[in-house]
Amino acid sequence: MLDNIPEEWGPKFQYGGGAATRTHTGPNTIQFTAPAHMMLVMFTPQPGREIALDSDCPMVGMAPVGSFEIIPAQSELFASWGTEKQNLLIALGSDRLSSLAGMEFEDETFELQPTKLGHIDRKAYQLARYMRHEIENQDLAWLENLDALITNFGIHLLRNYSSLRSRPIHRYRGGLAPLVWRRVRDFIQSHLQENLTLEVLASVTELSPSHFARAFKQTSGQSPHQYVIECRLAHAARLIVETDTPLESVARTAGFSSNSHMTASMKRAWSVTPTVLRNRE
Repeated sequence: MLDNIPEEWGPKFQYGGGAATRTHTGPNTIQFTAPAHMMLVMFTPQPGREIALDSDCPMVGMAPVGSFEIIPAQSELFASWGTEKQNLLIALGSDRLSSLAGMEFEDETFELQPTKLGHIDRKAYQLARYMRHEIENQDLAWLENLDALITNFGIHLLRNYSSLRSRPIHRYRGGLAPLVWRRVRDFIQSHLQENLTLEVLASVTELSPSHFARAFKQTSGQSPHQYVIECRLAHAARLIVETDTPLESVARTAGFSSNSHMTASMKRAWSVTPTVLRNRE
């Protein structure tokens, strides 16, 4: 989904129909047909920015920090800028965004409504900053958290910039029912080695991602991602203390991508490394 973005502009993340890249480039021009629904959030001001969607007449003007631009899938994009530019580009495949629309609105049919040049969206900017942090800290447990942020970004997009925006949003209150809470806990424990994304966990409870995330936090006091990491660390700690299993194998069994990934996560959470933990016993 991000093949049209030069590699030298910055690191990329892509998983399960979602993608994001934190780009940093000097004055430049880009032109392509969007392979997915794409959203751009500015981290630096862009005076004299030019952008055109399916048009030979670009809009020209100031794009302040926090500016938010939408490029629907299959749109012809032209953009040009004359100053250094830092931004986050998020991409969502048509199938994934349609699936999100079905889960949130029970309707997979929608049209996106592009913004005007210089439009500022503070929530999109906040989510983009969180995503930038995850991309720049790949040594920690970032995949599922970044994917959850992309899911939240997609929900924000549908609620505010699509033809579904007029649909009433049901405000759910309360946590997960005891049986549902037990079901999702058991699922997490049984699938620690897998990628436990927000959408996967929500599907276990038959709730929409936004409802699930809100109810899960009210029940557990943690986000789903935080809870999953805590479970992985607890499982890893048991193997480290009670067995002689090599640390690399412990990491894989507990759902971490590598020993260094597990070490970074454990040090961040508990201020101790797996090696020190094992040597204490």
